Amino acid sequence: ARKERLEIIFENNFGCVRRRNFDGSFLNFPTMSKSVKLYPYQKNAVTRIIFTPNTLLAHDVGAGKTYVMIAAGQEMKRMGLSAKNMYVVPNNIVGQWKNIFSVMYPNAKLLCVAPKNFTPNKREKVLERIRDEEFDGIIIAYSCFEQIPLSKDYYMEELKEKKKLVTELAEQEGKATSKLKKKKEALEKALSEMAAAMDDMYDTVYFDELGITRLFVDEAHNFKNVPFETKANKVLGISGSGSKRCQDMMDKVHMVQKKNDGKGVVLATGTPITNSITDAYIMQQYLQSGELAMLDLQSFDAWIGMFAERSTEFEIDVDTSSYRLATRFAKFHNLPELTSLLSSIADFHQVDASAGIPVHDGYNDALIAKTPAFAAYLDDISQRADDVRGGMVSRRVDNMLKITTDGRKAALDLRLVDPNAEFTYQSKVARCAENAADIYFKNVQSKATQLIFCDTSTPKAGFNIYDELKTALMNLGIPEVQIAYIHDAETELKRAQLFMKVRSGDIRILIGSTFKLGLGVNIQDRLIALHHIDVPWRPADMTQREGRILRQGNTNVQVYIYRYITEGSFDAYSWQLLETKQRFISDLLSGSLTARSGADIEDTVLDYAEVKALAVGNPLVKQRVEAANELTRYLTLQRKLVDSRIRMEKELLELPGRLAHQRTLIIQCEEDLSYYQAWKAANPLAADNRLKKEEAEKRKALREDITSAIKSHVLEAREKTLMTYRGFAIVLPANMTQEKPYVWLSRRGKYYVELGDTEIGNLMRIDHALDMLDGHLETLKTGLSKLTEKEAELKAELAKEESYSEQIEKYSAEVEKLDKKLGVNKK
Repeated sequence: ARKERLEIIFENNFGCVRRRNFDGSFLNFPTMSKSVKLYPYQKNAVTRIIFTPNTLLAHDVGAGKTYVMIAAGQEMKRMGLSAKNMYVVPNNIVGQWKNIFSVMYPNAKLLCVAPKNFTPNKREKVLERIRDEEFDGIIIAYSCFEQIPLSKDYYMEELKEKKKLVTELAEQEGKATSKLKKKKEALEKALSEMAAAMDDMYDTVYFDELGITRLFVDEAHNFKNVPFETKANKVLGISGSGSKRCQDMMDKVHMVQKKNDGKGVVLATGTPITNSITDAYIMQQYLQSGELAMLDLQSFDAWIGMFAERSTEFEIDVDTSSYRLATRFAKFHNLPELTSLLSSIADFHQVDASAGIPVHDGYNDALIAKTPAFAAYLDDISQRADDVRGGMVSRRVDNMLKITTDGRKAALDLRLVDPNAEFTYQSKVARCAENAADIYFKNVQSKATQLIFCDTSTPKAGFNIYDELKTALMNLGIPEVQIAYIHDAETELKRAQLFMKVRSGDIRILIGSTFKLGLGVNIQDRLIALHHIDVPWRPADMTQREGRILRQGNTNVQVYIYRYITEGSFDAYSWQLLETKQRFISDLLSGSLTARSGADIEDTVLDYAEVKALAVGNPLVKQRVEAANELTRYLTLQRKLVDSRIRMEKELLELPGRLAHQRTLIIQCEEDLSYYQAWKAANPLAADNRLKKEEAEKRKALREDITSAIKSHVLEAREKTLMTYRGFAIVLPANMTQEKPYVWLSRRGKYYVELGDTEIGNLMRIDHALDMLDGHLETLKTGLSKLTEKEAELKAELAKEESYSEQIEKYSAEVEKLDKKLGVNKK
């Protein structure tokens, strides 16, 4: 009984969500410039924004999210669904947004709010203009948006609601904990402080007075650090404190939703999940707080109780030189349910060539041969892994994370872990410089540009990869003035000047880290190659890096992405892990995830088996990864097959009943049609004028009776037979609404008749329904033949002996065999 009860609760909460697909092909954007053409996936996204309350626009970096948001805002304004649209964008791209908006809608009236025109002495006037004037779009920089306060009245209402909720909870039996009492006292204190502060408030225009009906936030991952209450305060990556600017954004988002019946917000980001799957909770708090409350998942602790599991392992410290034991949420469960919840807000799209993205034929992997010195270092790594495994060394002195990090550094350049190591041409720096120089000289005419990404060893005094690369490039004949570091551009002005030089081709090679060069940088115009000299830590880093070159506006038809992989190092395996995690995020956001559990996406520490196998340069590792991937693929296919068979078996079981019901309906309709045809033959239309007049009087009285009866029957709990008309009972239905009146015509069968707004029209509709009984009979017969065909199809499908069990057995055995050969059993 308990199992059944829990099943019912789970099904009611999570088994009732189906992913909705949107088709935007009907949109023709009458006010948009004819020179701008949106791709089908962009039209679909606009349709989602129009038809759903709130949207997470999770299109890949470079997929044209700006165009989608502008088009959606303008369409909603044109349709009368939104009166005032505000676009909150990073400070450095306000001008870029204005240019795109003007190209798409040349006649649009825009207001651009940048820091220079939002100084304290101009602020009041700008806010008054936003409040009082009509604009097609208000484009506002992050820093200006943060300076618009919410009114104290709004905060007072929020505090009162929280106090009411806490008071109700405290009054419930067994819920009056000391923590709740303290919370109630804190809220009372906050209310009194707020009331006192209101007297001192200067008079200004508040955000809640601006009348914003749609709020679009670009690069929304910048607002994920929202404070929230949690008991899990010692878990790494989980900060209850958060930041004030993110809380301000959350308050403003909820204010817009509150004033617009729960809708009105679009968050756009190419990387909604970066640090952990718990990022999804914050996105849901912004866009699905109502749904989370209905499912009792509105608190972070309730959410992680449903979807997450904590584990404690060694992790790297912030300065990358020390290590610590850290607890984090590393395993996630009930993922199909989380996926289906997210699918109702997330519009996910991966870029491809059809969307004006340059072609690239996969990665160009540059394999660096293993040097004797590197082989000796790997032997040392192998011994260290044995010592850690055998407990011969304190985990604070050495651990798998330290081994993983040292292995990554050594794979980049042995001099990063051994100051006495010497330069060799068998290195990533040398190979990357050769490739970059080769591309440089082949594209002198077109002035094609290149990016080199390196996160591990940034510019500083002493040995570093940036200076090594620059020296190697200059030795190969590239002028120093055409090579730049992103780190040298320390201000926004210097960054803008640097990017302009890259776009014009004056600087041909730009070297930078993911953090400084990978986020919101639009320099794709001439980019022909991108080099990953080291492996990025997270899938989001890889996405942001490659989003610089794989984006609309790149004039090169084909581009090249290089990965530098040291033979026998952690590189190849690290790339494999990254790709697996990125696939997991894509599946989660696109609504196609079927696995019930999964590891977190920031789990970058290799375990003993992986380190041991990689350190000894064993080629079996690649085989094991491939076999494990195939096993996962076939397990997923088998699970989908089983689910599909269960659904078909259930449908087949229901079909005999549906067929019998359909046959009954046909028999009843045949009898009713026969009766009605006989009635019409016995009651021909009146011939002389007196009879015609009498008939008209009768029909007038009949129309009035039907209309008044329908008006008085709105929302009645029981159905009621009104009268008999031409041998058919006119039945008034239960729970009928005023907006959608209808009646049933009942004799042997029962026939639905939708009514309109006029008395004459309603009686004509009833006559038409009776005259069309022969058409209704044909529809029923067509339905019967379709059900019969469906039964035959289902039986044929279920008769197929389709299964992936052989492949699953084959790859399971292969993985097991490889694990034994590698000398470990993966737990």
